[in-house]
Amino acid sequence: MFPPGSLAMTAVVLLLGTAALAQTPDTKRWRRIERAMVLSASAGEPVQRLRLAPGVVTTVLLDSDAVLEGELPEALHGLFTRLDVTETHLLLQPAVAMPARGVPPLVLRFTDAAAPQRLVLELTTEANVVDSVIDVRRHPATVTQLEAELVALRERNALLEARLATARRQVPHPGLAGAILSGAIGITGVLGTWMDTPASEAELKVRQLDSYRSGSWVALAVNLENPPGEAPWQPGIARLTSLDSNGRPTGEPMELPLLLQEPRLLPGQSAVAVVQWPAPTRPPPAYALELWDTGRRRGVRWARLKP
Repeated sequence: MFPPGSLAMTAVVLLLGTAALAQTPDTKRWRRIERAMVLSASAGEPVQRLRLAPGVVTTVLLDSDAVLEGELPEALHGLFTRLDVTETHLLLQPAVAMPARGVPPLVLRFTDAAAPQRLVLELTTEANVVDSVIDVRRHPATVTQLEAELVALRERNALLEARLATARRQVPHPGLAGAILSGAIGITGVLGTWMDTPASEAELKVRQLDSYRSGSWVALAVNLENPPGEAPWQPGIARLTSLDSNGRPTGEPMELPLLLQEPRLLPGQSAVAVVQWPAPTRPPPAYALELWDTGRRRGVRWARLKP
């Protein structure tokens, strides 16, 4: 099943350990399997199951030098009579069956430049089968696979460049200049209206509610106060639902950013929160509005608003 070199090395390992690794009669009930473990560079980081049994020696042969990644996990020390890790092979003899949970994997890192670079061995025990000899073989990536990886990396770099360009853009101008440059207001100006619609439910105090409309935007400004003795309130989202003339929802609700000059409202503190959305061509008769904190636990709700 294995190349001559692999079997020769297996014989050497087993002969050297014959005296120290004498097996008890109880180990005879395990059916020993010799198999190859093929690692493909195109399959991502390989995670392989290694079937172990109490008192049975398992040998893992590596096709190139590898080292243990980090220190040997402390949780493994009490599970093995012998656990040897060299550059070319592993020798494992468990003292007990591997627990169903809580067994950390053995992680090996190959020292050459070929892929895959790491091998993660998940240590398990099955009913009556044990891996006695494992021959690990890596398949190098083909030209096609390397070209596909290169294309993926270039696409990722392009996305990062776009994000970097966005981050480097100039901060919007404050005040009227920013509103004019962004197109939020034009020669027709902005219409502001004070609204006296009370909130239907409120964990915060609403001190004032105003609506603003320009040619392309609608905005609501809500002066909120976090009552004394309450926990700090951090703005999350605004949920806006279009209503028909009978007060029934039409379409999917919009979830919009809830803008607040302050990072959060401390107990007893007040500030103006703003929510804005593009002005529709045909405005609905009314909206339902909800303002929530980041955890969606405390907020303010209006069952029907006409901005």
